[in-house]
Amino acid sequence: MTLTGMKKHVGVLEQAGLVSTEKVGRVRTCKLGLRGLEEEAAWIERYRQLWAARFDELDIVVEDLKRKEKANGRKQRK
Repeated sequence: MTLTGMKKHVGVLEQAGLVSTEKVGRVRTCKLGLRGLEEEAAWIERYRQLWAARFDELDIVVEDLKRKEKANGRKQRK
């Protein structure tokens, strides 16, 4: 990664309050900012729960289709 690219990434994190930087001479030090990721973690958790529920429902549908396919396969052999 180029120095310019790194500065852009750090700048975005700094604007979001996730890191703070301090320049002393030619050295720039980055530290974790005061703001945590609680809001982002809560948002991710809401969507994780939503998708987990959807996938659970999909599992039920798939299992039901497998049972029906298996039952129909037995009937066709006779």
